[in-house]
Amino acid sequence: MSLDGMTAWGRGHAVSFYALDSEGIDAVARFVADGWDRDECVVVVATEQHRHAVAELLAQRGYDPAARSEHGRYLALDAESTLQQIMLDGRIDPDRFLLRANEVIAQASSAGVPIRAFGEMVSQLWQNGLVEPAIELELLWNQLLRAHDFTLLCAYPTGAFEHAELVDVRRVCELHTDLLPPSAVWEEGGVVEAGHACSRVYLPIPESVPAARHFVVDVLRSWGHGELAPDAALIVSELATNALRHADSPFRAVVDQRRGRLRVGVEDTTETPLERREITIDDVSGRGAHIVEALAERWGSSPLPGGKVVWAELTARPTSTRAG
Repeated sequence: MSLDGMTAWGRGHAVSFYALDSEGIDAVARFVADGWDRDECVVVVATEQHRHAVAELLAQRGYDPAARSEHGRYLALDAESTLQQIMLDGRIDPDRFLLRANEVIAQASSAGVPIRAFGEMVSQLWQNGLVEPAIELELLWNQLLRAHDFTLLCAYPTGAFEHAELVDVRRVCELHTDLLPPSAVWEEGGVVEAGHACSRVYLPIPESVPAARHFVVDVLRSWGHGELAPDAALIVSELATNALRHADSPFRAVVDQRRGRLRVGVEDTTETPLERREITIDDVSGRGAHIVEALAERWGSSPLPGGKVVWAELTARPTSTRAG
């Protein structure tokens, strides 16, 4: 997969953090539809509620999950029952996992087309407090990916890490080749339009601020917008610093481009806004909102399930570089 926001889902093991509402279901449906558009077989291992929701959304968009299943392009499995098949004494049994996974891969590959899979089993384990089994399962998925060529997307609800140790969050992030956003356009009223974006999740430590800054600069340069990098870097530094100050949880730096508009933003798990307050010449802090306001054409804060995103918009000059 690519950090550069490519529309194609490459081969690899990605993770997405999203709320289990319409936003998350839409992300999964787009992942499935993209696979079908590329004539791939898609495997979905999810709860019954989410399987039905994804199928309904796909049907609304003109896809027929039942027909795709009949033609060997769709395999939907229940996350809870599949977990029962691969666990033993409260732990993931490697032999059971590999046996069941190879059975599914053999069935999905019978049509001779590429495979992509979406899985919620790790999310189920994590939400039940089974952190070590969840990480064991991620490791086994990585082992399977070394033996078989397919795309895997795992998902965790945004609230899954509220009471998690930071070392566990770091381990989850390190086990994946990419961290993918729920992909949305932000407006003052909230999320209004689905689309493609590029993001990375960071731990709430001081070192994350320069890391987020370098990430945004690298993305903008790869998209052909190097002239915006200095302003965007300063903006994301202020937004990330604000997130560190008010949220004791991982935060996400996001870069989004569409229709000539470019936005940078930071998502966190608090509803505390970035406020513009009066300052004096002697103040050494509290200038974040003033800096963002001075550099951006417009900026704002939009609510998200379980938190908010503070975003700033810059003018992107026309470029021939494909991005998103």
